[in-house]
Amino acid sequence: MKDKRIKAWELERYLLGELPTRRIKEIEKFAQEDPELKKDIEQLQQSNQSILGQYPSESMVPQILRRYEEETERKKAEKTARPFVLKRLIYVAPVLAAALIMLFVVFQNNGTVPADTRIKGLENIDMTKTQIIIYRKKGDEAEILKDGDLANAGDLMQIAYVPAGKTFGVIFSIDGNGVVTLHYPENINSSTILKQEKTVLLSTAYELDDAPGFERFFFVTATTEINVQKILKQAKVLADSPDAAKKEISALPETYSQFSILLRKGDRR
Repeated sequence: MKDKRIKAWELERYLLGELPTRRIKEIEKFAQEDPELKKDIEQLQQSNQSILGQYPSESMVPQILRRYEEETERKKAEKTARPFVLKRLIYVAPVLAAALIMLFVVFQNNGTVPADTRIKGLENIDMTKTQIIIYRKKGDEAEILKDGDLANAGDLMQIAYVPAGKTFGVIFSIDGNGVVTLHYPENINSSTILKQEKTVLLSTAYELDDAPGFERFFFVTATTEINVQKILKQAKVLADSPDAAKKEISALPETYSQFSILLRKGDRR
């Protein structure tokens, strides 16, 4: 790709629909102006479809999860000697992000859960309800965590949301130290519009740190664009009281809906 205005990883994430809306529109405009770029995009699309058609998702799952673990361990090793904490949000490499999505292809396309699908708990998810889904890597499998489940420092997770008709949303979490982490959108200036698909996988993986007590994930939705900064400000108020952060919801207008999952924290095993 010769277009210096677009990086290779951006093009991969563009095809996954994981870039901010403004950047997606910019790339679409560049493609209209540059036949060579348009051709590159078409070839990448064909290549992705070929890969998905060639490799059944159930046979790819162990490889996907191993690559996920290798990438995370590599990043840990690079930072071992540094005196600060590893960033908790882990941006997945574009190729790996595409592979992770294959974990959910069978369920999303068919609406059923085959016996050999290695995602425990998927059969209990009601896709007609707006919610977030938290997947945890467990060996060569992925499991879905429920409200009140035990989690440990170092657990590797992936978050997805089910819009079920909701048009805008913000996802954040609060931990036992009162730290608020934004998961969606990627920054406070990005659009909060939700993709209208059965389930949508976020572009970042998540590693639990050693904050004590709990980690609670919130999904706030509305019918109009959401001011992310205001949502995080209210989240911080809630986070200042650990007891409240575990049980209550943010003080928001009735026009907002809120869904949450509380994970109890234990020691890393």
